[in-house]
Amino acid sequence: MINRVLVACLAFLAISVQAQVSFTSTQFDVTAIALSDGAPGFETMASPPDPVSASAASFAMNVATAGAIAGTGLLSTSADVSSVNGDVTSAVSTSHFLGSFLGGPGLLFGIDFVPTDFASGSGGGGTTLFVTLKNGATTVFNDFLTGSRLFSYSTALGSIGTLELTLTSEANAGFLSATSGGFASNGLVNLTTPPVPERETYLLLVSGLCATSLWVRRRKAHGSARDITTV
Repeated sequence: MINRVLVACLAFLAISVQAQVSFTSTQFDVTAIALSDGAPGFETMASPPDPVSASAASFAMNVATAGAIAGTGLLSTSADVSSVNGDVTSAVSTSHFLGSFLGGPGLLFGIDFVPTDFASGSGGGGTTLFVTLKNGATTVFNDFLTGSRLFSYSTALGSIGTLELTLTSEANAGFLSATSGGFASNGLVNLTTPPVPERETYLLLVSGLCATSLWVRRRKAHGSARDITTV
């Protein structure tokens, strides 16, 4: 039992001391486009600063809005449309991140996709979230998502890697009814790295190991004394 505790503690320590990924350079750009029966909306921005954002809106009888944010560790996109009387509306937004990093234990990507729709009468539309993930010249993922997903990959320690991530939300709608129907596509990417514990965490771990060792010694000493008494 004691051996299992010691092994578990050492395994925890080995996992905990993994170094965080450090980006040596970063670049961001975002685009938002909205089209309805009103004036078209369009905006594009690029870094610096960090983060950057863009938003666009087009509305009259129908409504189309789009927005995007890109920064270190976080990208988000949204596209929201509604239509009435047979008009077609559409919106698209894109967040793009490019960065160089020092290789290490790995990168973690939590990608959330939240599609919504509200229909009224005849008509239709749709939503998509398209994700492209590249590590240098290697494409890790390039496809549509139907729900949330987690990506994880690592590079050789000390090497220089290039990460490129593109997130695109798109929505369109066309409803014939007098009351509006619509669709919305929201995407979110959260970039994290394995955590490095605080100094107090290491002290707590060392204290636990020392206490376990002391307990083992006392138990052995107690057993030896009992054996002598028996003899």
